[in-house]
Amino acid sequence: MVIYGEYLFLENFITGIIITYFTGRIAGEELKRWRIVLCGICCGIYSFVIFTSIAGVLSLAGKIIFAGLITWLAFGKGLLKRMVFNAILFLIVTFLYGGITIALLTAFSWEGITAAEGLYMPHITYLTVTSAAIAGMLIVLLTVSLIKAKRQEERSAVETIVCMGDKQWNLEGFIDSGNFLKEPLTGKPVAVVSKALMEQMLAGIEDARVRYTVIPYNAVGVKTGILDGYKADYVKIPGKMIKKPVLAVSEDLWPTGGNERQILLPGSMLERGIYAKFD
Repeated sequence: MVIYGEYLFLENFITGIIITYFTGRIAGEELKRWRIVLCGICCGIYSFVIFTSIAGVLSLAGKIIFAGLITWLAFGKGLLKRMVFNAILFLIVTFLYGGITIALLTAFSWEGITAAEGLYMPHITYLTVTSAAIAGMLIVLLTVSLIKAKRQEERSAVETIVCMGDKQWNLEGFIDSGNFLKEPLTGKPVAVVSKALMEQMLAGIEDARVRYTVIPYNAVGVKTGILDGYKADYVKIPGKMIKKPVLAVSEDLWPTGGNERQILLPGSMLERGIYAKFD
């Protein structure tokens, strides 16, 4: 059987990106494109291990070490317990995604052979492999979305700390399911505070002009509107810290009965993963 190295690398490069992305989504980790691409490259290089004679305990140990390396490259250094669970989660997602893909492939061809820790189907096309991989990705994506939706239902309010300059503000954060505001340059989700609260936050801030930005929005009766926004140093909720978030200033969007010590958080900003309580 002929194995083309460039195809082997490309397949595992793409698969590595997909698995790393889903691991981050489930874990609630911050995802950066360059880190994901780097992990994909490492997965592509690691695939050439099939040409070695490593097997058994050494092979298992190598997979565990590699999973730890990938999650460290993808999400950076953190608490040891969190890093260990990230590595375990990476392996679980790998087995889940790989298992679904192989199960779908067998629907097209039952002929195959396992060798060097790989499954080989001689009469299968790259189109079939790609189709099965995409279908597997969609199934995993649906599973992740259901997990996120279930956890989102369990939370309605969280204690929130906002840092602006050398001051911290302890606020009552509420999930706003209708908040789809995004910062136009970065695409990051935007939280909303009252004008009175923002005036207090900006008091004594020398770089207020540097922090300023604008947030476009649409609402009932408003085809296109603009909200003033300011970049905070960070927003912290239990289990997660969001660096350089944008806070939009609005009175019209403020809910009836809201007070100036509240902050409306988009649901996407509160995604903390399946084990947020470990922090």
